Amino acid sequence: MTNLVRVSIFVLRLAIGWVFFYAGWTKVITYFTDAKDWTAAGFLGRLDGPFASIFSSMTGNVLVDKLNAWGLLLVGIAVILGVLVRWSAFWGIVIMILYWAAGFPPDNAFIIDDHIIYSLVFIILAAIGAGRIWGLDNLIEKSGFVKSNSWLLKLLG
Repeated sequence: MTNLVRVSIFVLRLAIGWVFFYAGWTKVITYFTDAKDWTAAGFLGRLDGPFASIFSSMTGNVLVDKLNAWGLLLVGIAVILGVLVRWSAFWGIVIMILYWAAGFPPDNAFIIDDHIIYSLVFIILAAIGAGRIWGLDNLIEKSGFVKSNSWLLKLLG
């Protein structure tokens, strides 16, 4: 792999990680400040697509709100650090597919919108083992614990 490819993958990993980290941080921080706690109720309460009834039923559910906020934050941190990238990419894809389905049909696209593009980025990062490129997965994979538990390699990379 050339240095240009490695740098490109690294920058892509940092970029998508930042998008998730920042989205999660802006939600999670409200739980620790005097600001009103973040909730997805505003989004979920105004849906009108074919899956609206499924997602609207989640309106006001504190668990859904916290899973959303913390999920974005943790996926972002893991991807930025390059740790458990495949595992984190899987959850990033799950979040994006849920967002896509909740907002279906997309307002500004025909079927393929930014949520699908983010999912494809995660698929690429997981497939090429982006956490091994200047990430902690490279170090973790060399540990004795991972060598004796090779199934962990499926989560790393």
